[in-house]
Amino acid sequence: MFGLIRYKVHLCCEVKGRLTVGGKPLINQLVERSLTYDEEEIDSVYTDHDGCFIMPAKSLRSRKPGNILHQPVVRIIVDTEYRGKVYNIFIGNQRGIKTPLIFQKFLSSLHADLEAEEKKHHLIERDGGEFDKYAVLSIVDWK
Repeated sequence: MFGLIRYKVHLCCEVKGRLTVGGKPLINQLVERSLTYDEEEIDSVYTDHDGCFIMPAKSLRSRKPGNILHQPVVRIIVDTEYRGKVYNIFIGNQRGIKTPLIFQKFLSSLHADLEAEEKKHHLIERDGGEFDKYAVLSIVDWK
């Protein structure tokens, strides 16, 4: 029946990264993640002695994907505030109820130096003959 089934919506895969300033580890630095689907969910973690951090995967159950007019979009923001300035480690919108593989790849390697310039990255998810493009803002320099 319409509206009774609850679908698993993957808000974000596991996030792994490392923060540095001028190449030196940023120790005990708060990293926050904001996930917005229906409502905003915020969680946070502190970096360890080597500047590394890990955040667990997040999901929820929702009836909304059962509506043919609904287009699921999850906003993902991972950032940190250091010396009064906010640094965007990752800002992107995923479409659909599953985290794209390209997001999983990049969210598992958020190695950012706070001296790096924020850039707009264009990520392409290839699925057979079709592809999706995603724009992401980040200080991470993926090469």
